Amino acid sequence: MIKDLTPSKFVFIIFIISLTLICLVSYYGGYIKDAITKNTCNLIGEEYENGYKKGEGRCITPVGKFD
Repeated sequence: MIKDLTPSKFVFIIFIISLTLICLVSYYGGYIKDAITKNTCNLIGEEYENGYKKGEGRCITPVGKFD
């Protein structure tokens, strides 16, 4: 099967794979970013606050806690 690939077919397959990966990262990127931010907030002693959209969450200092 690999022997039958012409350069144009090979480029088309790479294009389709790349396009699929770009779409997946664009769609799920906000979820991944929020998950990382949420876990990081606990490590630095802050609280996680949801954003208006996925991927906009942030760490905030809890009320009454000032260093």
